[in-house]
Amino acid sequence: MPRFYRWVPREFADAAIAAGLVSHNGAATWIFRMEGRNGYRPNKRISDGALLIAYDLDDIATRNVTTIQTIDFEDEGFGGEAAHPDQIITKKNEPGAYGIGRHRQMRTNSHATASYATKAEVARALDIDPRSVDDRKFRPGHSWPT
Repeated sequence: MPRFYRWVPREFADAAIAAGLVSHNGAATWIFRMEGRNGYRPNKRISDGALLIAYDLDDIATRNVTTIQTIDFEDEGFGGEAAHPDQIITKKNEPGAYGIGRHRQMRTNSHATASYATKAEVARALDIDPRSVDDRKFRPGHSWPT
């Protein structure tokens, strides 16, 4: 199963895992893939004070997110996230990032499972060596998931 990720503020992380890919505020839920060195990585402003959530998507959900009814953020017809609740939003300058419109979230969520990312995944998302990951800052509990 392909794995996608999302940084969530620490105080909302448990609720985000329970909700899966469903946004708490009706906005698009942004997830990203970490493929190769050139894959999208959110900046420090997004990861600061946040925990990394991992989503395992089955083939149906992966196809739904990456190929069906997508719209580019920079497209002339793009009218903001709220104007495209049935689409997947992409950005040319953020390859591997996907904004799941609110009407698509429940369907996609039924084909996905959420969990905390491992220490190695956090290191990859931060583009640092796993030994450099600050456990106090990024570990979701008393121990890292395996």
